[in-house]
Amino acid sequence: MTDWVSSRISPAHELDRFDCGREPLNHWLREFALRADSQATARTIVWTRPDDPAVIAYYSVAPTELRRERLARSAHGGHSVIPGYLLARLALDRGVQGRGLGTYLLLDAVELVVAASTTGGGRLLVVDAIDDAAAAFYRAHGFTPITGTPPPLRTHQLTAGNAPLLTDLDQQSLVWRLVRCLPM
Repeated sequence: MTDWVSSRISPAHELDRFDCGREPLNHWLREFALRADSQATARTIVWTRPDDPAVIAYYSVAPTELRRERLARSAHGGHSVIPGYLLARLALDRGVQGRGLGTYLLLDAVELVVAASTTGGGRLLVVDAIDDAAAAFYRAHGFTPITGTPPPLRTHQLTAGNAPLLTDLDQQSLVWRLVRCLPM
């Protein structure tokens, strides 16, 4: 995708024109993303055109952890606390939606998490899907459920390859294990 520049958010980026159609995502980008990045509570990566500072897509990633009681044994591997990363936000401007760019934005985020896990550890990618359409988006990209999780948390396992395991889904929080991407 050479049409877009992927970079860490900075004051030079124009945030005011961004509109993904979901006000909570627009508001967070405009009001909180720079502060979260400067305080190291989340890293926000934005996409822009090469010679235009206007943001056309973004995602935010932050470290997180989950307690083993929330996960199936295959996800926690016997550890009481499992480190991971939260994909806190992922959004495309309305002007570029419907072109398949969400897949590339997700891949950009996963690539960042894989690089972070190589130096800082972590074996899960947690996603809080904003609605059913967002949850379906993640499922459509090879994310598969981790079974054995009590409500209200809905958990999923990301397999970088082979056969998915599917179970009923009942909430909007998703947890994904990067099976072949992250070192165990």
